This record gives sequence, C-alpha cells and structure tokens, in this order.
Amino acid sequence: MINIDRMKQALNRFHFYSGIKIGLFSNDELEFIDKHTSTITLERKALLFKQGSYPGGVYILNKGKLKVYQLNYDNSLQILFIYSQGEVFGYRPILSNEYQPVSIAAIEYCELLYMERSHFLELLSKSVSLSNQLLASLSHEFTVLTNRMNVFAQRKIKEKLALALLILNEKFRTSNGEFTASEIKLNRTDLANFVGTSLENLVRTLNYFKEKGLIKTKGKSIFIENFENLFILSAIE
Repeated sequence: MINIDRMKQALNRFHFYSGIKIGLFSNDELEFIDKHTSTITLERKALLFKQGSYPGGVYILNKGKLKVYQLNYDNSLQILFIYSQGEVFGYRPILSNEYQPVSIAAIEYCELLYMERSHFLELLSKSVSLSNQLLASLSHEFTVLTNRMNVFAQRKIKEKLALALLILNEKFRTSNGEFTASEIKLNRTDLANFVGTSLENLVRTLNYFKEKGLIKTKGKSIFIENFENLFILSAIE
C-alpha cells in the first residue's frame, strides 16, 4: 500500500495553485484592494482574454473554473492549467511587460475580482507580502510546468491520463478530505487537450480505466475509484 504523504509529495510537483493568502496583508492593503477591484462575471465558454492581447490587469477567481490554454503552431489547442476558486492570475505578463502568452475561458459560470494594471503595480510597489507571495507563486509555476512538460512529452497515454485525473481531482475538490473522489466535470475535448492526446485515444483509455475499476463515470463527470492503482499507473514516483 502506498503512503499517502508520499503520494501527496509526488503529486505536488505537478499541482499548481496560485492563491494569495489574504491574511498576510495589512488593513491598509486590504482597503486598497477593496477600493480598486471590480466584479466580473463570465458565462460558461465565455472568453476572458485571448493569447496575444494586452494585459490590462490582474484577476482573482472567486467562483467557478477557468481553462488556461495556448494554440500550438499546428493550430492544436493545449490546456496548461485549470484555475479554481481563490486563484490569482494575470500578473506575469504585467511583470515581464509582455503580451498575454495564453487564452483563458470559462469552463462553468465564473465570478472574478479585477484590478487594473496601474493599481496592481501601485500595490505591488508598497506591499512586501504581495511581492514575496508572487515570487513564490512564479517559482512554483515554473517548476510545475517543467515537470509537466517532461512527463506529458515522454509518457504513454495511460500514464498521462492517470496523472491528469489525479491533478484534476484536486482542482475540482469541494471538501478538505484527502484523496476522496471529486466530481471532475470536464468535457472530453477539454480533457483530451489537457492530457495532450486525440479525442479517440482519450475515450478508449477512459473505457480501459473503467474496465479496470480505476474510475467511474456519470454523464460527462468522472470519479476516481482507486487512487492507489491510478497513482502507480501514473509512474511519477
């Protein structure tokens, strides 16, 4: 039997969460954030911004799920991350003075807080806490992307899908229980683009996982049935 702590440690190399700890901000900083943010809502499938666009500000996702994706040179789509409640994003191209390297669209209905570029830079210049948290987040994001590229470029479809489902289980988690099955509500096309495979290969491998008792499905939703065997199949230790 696999040690739960060892499993968590291994998966952490591939699981990215860009949340900011509000409790580390001063009262003045919290008042500034409250004063200079506005609320944005997105319906399912709506585009938040497009790859190559000018970065106008920073976002905090308060509700819903977003997919972060790039178009490859062959016009295929690759989903890099799934953002969930509490995540902060949009600051990297502002800090590097570049255009948006990705597109972001809603997987489901979303509510976000938005802070314009000028206000974000003003807050950043005053807040040591924000600077430290963003530095840690950027460093972890780079590590996760590097690990993911190595695994998803070299492994077979079964290994890639096993890892993807373990990652997504954390992204769709609604409780604090460890390694309990979340309802992974991602359509098959998006899941294929997250794994980096064709839709046909994805469906065939999902059916194999169901036959082996690794997962179960209900409509478009996926539930992990056997974490230990799925983790072994991912071969990320």
